[in-house]
Amino acid sequence: MMEITPQEEAMIKAFREANFPPLYVLVRVRNDIANDVGNVDEMQRDAIVKTLETYIGPLWEDYHAGKAKK
Repeated sequence: MMEITPQEEAMIKAFREANFPPLYVLVRVRNDIANDVGNVDEMQRDAIVKTLETYIGPLWEDYHAGKAKK
């Protein structure tokens, strides 16, 4: 089980309170983790990024499909 740091919890709470779309939140969290070389071990970082990308991929496709219909 992955532990969430207080900083991560605060960031997630801020995103929820700002009513950002889930896709935006996932992409932002993915990018923040991918670029966090000081706090997250490389193996753990890669695993988290890959997991997030499995969730982002379908949402990204749906988002672009919706834009194309407009």
